[in-house]
Amino acid sequence: MLIPKRTLALSSAFMALVLTACGGGGDSGTSAVEASKFTKSATWTFQLPAAGNSLCFDFDNNLQTVDCTGTAWDIKAVSGGRSVTFATNSGGSGSGTGAALFGLMAWDYLQQWKSATVAPDDASKTNLSAQYTADSSSNIISQKSWYAYGLKGDGDHLLYPNYRVYLVTRNSADATAVSTGTAPVFAFQVIGYYGGAGGTTSGYPKIRWIDRQTPGDVRTQQINAVDSTVWTYFDLKNGAVVSLSDADAANSGAWDIAFRRDKIKFNGGISGTGKVAGFLGKTPSGFYDADGNPVKSQFTDSNNEANTLADLNAADMQAPASASAWVKDSNSSLLSPAYTGTYPGDLDYGWFIYHPSKGATANEPANRVSANEAKGALIRSGTGNSYARAHLTSIVYADPSSATSQQTWTLKFDVQPATSSP
Repeated sequence: MLIPKRTLALSSAFMALVLTACGGGGDSGTSAVEASKFTKSATWTFQLPAAGNSLCFDFDNNLQTVDCTGTAWDIKAVSGGRSVTFATNSGGSGSGTGAALFGLMAWDYLQQWKSATVAPDDASKTNLSAQYTADSSSNIISQKSWYAYGLKGDGDHLLYPNYRVYLVTRNSADATAVSTGTAPVFAFQVIGYYGGAGGTTSGYPKIRWIDRQTPGDVRTQQINAVDSTVWTYFDLKNGAVVSLSDADAANSGAWDIAFRRDKIKFNGGISGTGKVAGFLGKTPSGFYDADGNPVKSQFTDSNNEANTLADLNAADMQAPASASAWVKDSNSSLLSPAYTGTYPGDLDYGWFIYHPSKGATANEPANRVSANEAKGALIRSGTGNSYARAHLTSIVYADPSSATSQQTWTLKFDVQPATSSP
């Protein structure tokens, strides 16, 4: 079997993790055949809904749920019109405690697993439950981080700000309002992360910002975001923390930006009902070398805060060329990896292959998708107490000669019920 490069990379990363955790390999000796904890099965067959619509499935009970609320579903399919992206019931995708392990892996390798939390080639039986990763929000700050980590080598776990200037608009949908300055646009930097009584406690991001309509009014605020279980919401216009629960904030327009330790999100996209979005306006000079590596001496310069103040309103500030260039919060899930391949050749999306070109027969039109049975995933349920390994087994077109005809997708699951211990 030909395994795509991405799958090989994941397997190598996985093996490195296991060997690190258990101190290396070894011969476990002869033992009885281990019984598999994947004792149930489930099959999800669904018709691709209209673009933007979602369907959810509960693999514990082998049924498609009425909606995608609560913790009773485990995997979500979000339609893009011609294909789907998948997500777990967690983070920005749902209110559950679902997650995935390492991303997509070779299906023939996954079939060797006897437990969803112990790899078949790990003699020390390292419990991998903590390695399952929940879905999370992705935005310009997660893509273009505000810090570098551990620059002083072993034992250094500090975050060092890079003083990047991020532009934030409250009205990303209105290109005219943004370009004419009638919509509030802020420029802000993260200039610190440590505070508290002694000034050294992590989880206290310090920001500096301006409303670009009044660039001379520079404001600074240190925010208590120590609690990793809740977000702290902030109104940039009024310069104040907004007292909101996470549930209330999801439907409130009273905030612009939120903090949870080193994480930052905006009130837009999947994170809120607002139209807030961001854009990387400027990275101060000297912080990264030509290869994009942090320059240690620059990051640790005690004059950085003063020296980068002018960057908030720099003449060479980059600006979005259109409304679509603003980056809204979107979801990131290990179940939806980036594609590999080069257009117009076939593109590998993990679960499926996209074929831009027409196939060899009349029943293989251009712009079709086909199931990639060579890959699969390990998924934790929305309730957090059961697991499944899953792969896509077929995509069937109502009219095989038409890539726009109704599609029917089928996923199969081997389920490790909640009664099984990790």
